[in-house]
Amino acid sequence: MYVMSLINDMRRRKAEGSSKKDGPYDEERTQMLKREGAASHTPQQAATAAAAVAGAPSLAAIQARCRPQLGWAVGVVFLLLPFLQAYVQPPEIFWKALLAASLLFLGYHVMTFKRWADEFPYVLRFLVCFAAMIVELLSENVMVWIVSATDMRKYDDPPGLQDNAEIALNFLAGKHALLGWFIYGKWANIMHFLGCVLCLAFSVAWEQHPYSGFGVMARFSLTICFSRILRTASFMCTVLPSPRPGCYRRRFPPPPDSVSGIIWVGIRELRGFGGCNDLIFSGHGAFWSLGPLMFQTYYPNKFSTALLWIALVQTSIRDVIDKQHYSVDMFLAVVVTWAVWSWLRWVYPEGQLLPQRPEGAAADKPNALVLTLVGVGLLTAAVAVFVAKS
Repeated sequence: MYVMSLINDMRRRKAEGSSKKDGPYDEERTQMLKREGAASHTPQQAATAAAAVAGAPSLAAIQARCRPQLGWAVGVVFLLLPFLQAYVQPPEIFWKALLAASLLFLGYHVMTFKRWADEFPYVLRFLVCFAAMIVELLSENVMVWIVSATDMRKYDDPPGLQDNAEIALNFLAGKHALLGWFIYGKWANIMHFLGCVLCLAFSVAWEQHPYSGFGVMARFSLTICFSRILRTASFMCTVLPSPRPGCYRRRFPPPPDSVSGIIWVGIRELRGFGGCNDLIFSGHGAFWSLGPLMFQTYYPNKFSTALLWIALVQTSIRDVIDKQHYSVDMFLAVVVTWAVWSWLRWVYPEGQLLPQRPEGAAADKPNALVLTLVGVGLLTAAVAVFVAKS
């Protein structure tokens, strides 16, 4: 009807002999055509067109600035190293030499990094997010102890809950040798996921992707903070029995009689290996989930992203089989972490690329503050490993 009214209006103007172009009419018709054109596009096409209008980089533009060596590094961490550990079992000196070579490689690229000035705008953002993560983790440390110490059934050894996923997985493992290997196999662990996170964060020093290392780690730190706030609220609301009965008697002394005494024990002792209840959801599952999420967001490489998701599925299954967590803990760890990661896109959106450096531009000189912040980045990794074991 709207189109017909415009046609009738045009005919009326022509009949009146008006040869003057009507500005408002042309503008109205242009807007109508734009609306009709937008309506004819799919949502994905419309989003792409909106991104183009807003000046956001396309996926092809981002991939053009990514280099393949980071993907190879993921293959080494998640395929070659686990193979060596499981089948070759090199001597301890091999692993020490590998670690030393990795640190030397990192140190060289940090010292010769050319674009420190581009990283400075993200330094404060990272420090704020890192501080928020530390505050949350210290608070959670107290809560993990409190929920264990105040459990009214901690000496009753209640049986674990029925886990239907565990039952199904054990059934499937006996159906085929390959399924049995995938379900029971000791493949990746937290150190492998940590290695890939560090590769992504520091690979800006060897120009593997067009993003700020401080920006990436800012979103990483704040995601840990907010996801674990939700985790702490969950396990404090409802006390669930551990998949392994008898945990409290094996691991913890009798709690103090006073509330203040219980709190003080939680403050003075760091507990990086969890409490004695099912702490829904899994803390290390949440940490593992950040690996594929970070690569999917900041390094759009199909091989490395797919490998990380497969590793996440396998390690989550193994945690259930080993009775470290219930399957619901692993499922919620992935879902909640993914949701929080998406909510926190504003911390460092993937459209915020570092500017391309002109050919032959002089390198920015590092200073003591920059190198200290790199050390803080490595400290982030150490803290993440400690708390992710709970």
